[in-house]
Amino acid sequence: MSNVSKQVDGFTMRAELKRQLAIVASQLCEYYKISDQTNRVHTLLTGVRLFRIDRYHKLTPQMYEQGIVVIFQGSKIGHLNNHQFGYDVEQCLIVSTSYPITCETFASQQEPLMGINIDLDINVISQLVSDMELESKNWGEMDTRCGVSPAQMTESMYLCMLELLNVLHNPLDAKVLGPSILRQFFYYLLQSEKGYLLAHYCEQDSSLAKISAVIGHVQKNFAEKLHVNELAAMAGMSVSVFHKVFKQVVTDPPLQYIKKIRLNHAKNYILQEGLSASLASQRVGYESAAQFSREFKRYFGVPPSRIDEISDYSRK
Repeated sequence: MSNVSKQVDGFTMRAELKRQLAIVASQLCEYYKISDQTNRVHTLLTGVRLFRIDRYHKLTPQMYEQGIVVIFQGSKIGHLNNHQFGYDVEQCLIVSTSYPITCETFASQQEPLMGINIDLDINVISQLVSDMELESKNWGEMDTRCGVSPAQMTESMYLCMLELLNVLHNPLDAKVLGPSILRQFFYYLLQSEKGYLLAHYCEQDSSLAKISAVIGHVQKNFAEKLHVNELAAMAGMSVSVFHKVFKQVVTDPPLQYIKKIRLNHAKNYILQEGLSASLASQRVGYESAAQFSREFKRYFGVPPSRIDEISDYSRK
């Protein structure tokens, strides 16, 4: 078979896999009863969530949890300050630590955006890194890059995702087969050119792992008074080095990141728990409700009372 024929066959195979993934994802939305709405739900497999969005959303800040986002239909464009990236059926998104990302969502009722969020399993990934480290010499060369990046989907990844979506219809299949399918998917991601993000996530001495640990602390204690010198000490860095590395990984200085975390949590309190802006501001550590409202509107583009106008998921 000629190289041209192989390329054509490969292109046809990928196109067919993408078509099948969109069909099975649609069937999965029906199974989880979100085929007629914008929503995100937990699946039968722990650590995997299914989401569906049926309308376009302009650039809006969203909190991205640590993990992998795989899309089966539709697309998004993300902005981390000056860093812009797109992800869609061709590219999944690796998020090595929690980020507030400003996103534009391309979806409609006719062609909704469908995809899954996959939590990172540090035990599984660490074992894979240990097994693969001799074959992956490039991991150590990219220690302080931005901790979020799209990764090209391969034919093997498509097949893996098709297998995963199929087992999510059956409780026993999900329980018995699901974990091994996720392990296989992590393996393929580690082999990709962005595999270093997963590798460094597991290595305690890497800059990414140290910043991830600090961010984990911020996520748990965002309502408390957080001091940069204490966060730097937690990372084992001087304040100046901490500022530099934190901004390389997160693209924001520490205090700006903390502010975004607080505002995103406040948005969730308003939407998901029905709290007033005043109560939400207190819950996330603001002492001034007026300052909270100003910073909320500056960040999200609307006052707290209108946040459901731009959110993917509606106010409860």
